[in-house]
Amino acid sequence: MSEGDVMTLPSNSQGDLSRHEPRALTRLHCLNGGYQLRIMPDGSVSGGLLGNDPYDILRRWATNVGEVVLMGENTKKYLAMNKKGRLYGTLTLNDECYFLEKYEENHYNTYRSRNYQWFVALKKNGKPKLGPKADLSQKSVFFLPRSVDGHHAAGETEPQDQTDFCLNHYHTE
Repeated sequence: MSEGDVMTLPSNSQGDLSRHEPRALTRLHCLNGGYQLRIMPDGSVSGGLLGNDPYDILRRWATNVGEVVLMGENTKKYLAMNKKGRLYGTLTLNDECYFLEKYEENHYNTYRSRNYQWFVALKKNGKPKLGPKADLSQKSVFFLPRSVDGHHAAGETEPQDQTDFCLNHYHTE
């Protein structure tokens, strides 16, 4: 399987995803406050502003069409949402770890709990917003997948140097 290909897993999978090839490393950049979604070693979930934070690097697996599992690359914890809409990280892949990923009209992605239909969201201060308090009218639910160290998320292209773009685009002979 080459980079950019999507492997689907059974959506009822409750086991270890390590035997399946994940998508490229990514960071999820929130439109609200510019935070990157991160999963901490203690299982807490928050937003970080540092560009080199090891806990905001995520792996995404497609488990079905439009359905993903997200895992912290360095914590090996899966993103999950409980029945109260609280985000947490867990070492065990369970039913609360599956999210519906949708590419929205504003070119950002949303992640909605498959079980509870609530959105993953970050407040302006980087703290997670409870699922029942988040909806599509809020910037807090929109995330932009960003590449990590040359790895590109599906649909993302190689970034072009702005200087080269300007020189090539506006060059006249």
